[in-house]
Amino acid sequence: MAPGGERVTLTPREFAVMEALIAAGGRLVTHADLLRRVWGPAHVGDSDYLRVVVRALRLKLEADPSAPTLIRNEPGIGYRLGEV
Repeated sequence: MAPGGERVTLTPREFAVMEALIAAGGRLVTHADLLRRVWGPAHVGDSDYLRVVVRALRLKLEADPSAPTLIRNEPGIGYRLGEV
């Protein structure tokens, strides 16, 4: 659900990224782990793919995508879910 309560449709990649973050239970998930899980081992160094999907998720799910609270970034390391 989006901040206004409306239903949001996620792409398969967006869903896979959210699934990985939710499964981590607020713990940090590294860029490499997310890339490996969502795109496969051949794409571990392709962090641009991940940035595009996280940006799309923030646009769909965050009240203010420029100041995200749901999908938190640990610069140069990975992502974690913030408090909902």
